[in-house]
Amino acid sequence: MTSSRDERTPLEGADKEFLDRLAEAYTPEPMTAGRRAAFDEAIRARLVGPQRRPLLIPAIGAAAAAGLLWLVFSQSIGPMPQLAEEESAAVTASSWEDEIFLSSDLGVSEDRAEIGALPDDYLAIAGVFLGG
Repeated sequence: MTSSRDERTPLEGADKEFLDRLAEAYTPEPMTAGRRAAFDEAIRARLVGPQRRPLLIPAIGAAAAAGLLWLVFSQSIGPMPQLAEEESAAVTASSWEDEIFLSSDLGVSEDRAEIGALPDDYLAIAGVFLGG
């Protein structure tokens, strides 16, 4: 059984010299015992990380409590109040702009008869679109 290292071709000449110089340039200096211990401690501290406080449980509890309060208060208020009768009639009644621009049941002659009720700006726009 052969490993992948056995299948590689050995380096020769300039390639080997280049890799030797590269290894020499990037090999770190040996550490003293104290420096090695400090390095190991810094690595261990980064891997362990800061102790996390369980903030997720109180946050979920607060969100659940807020949702429950909202549900209770929205049910105690009751359904949304209905509009007064005159307000609903005003909302459902079409304005004259809707009747002119959105109605398809009016003929051209009826549209032209109502053009006199339009403000000057609308008359100018109607003149462009209706050619009048």
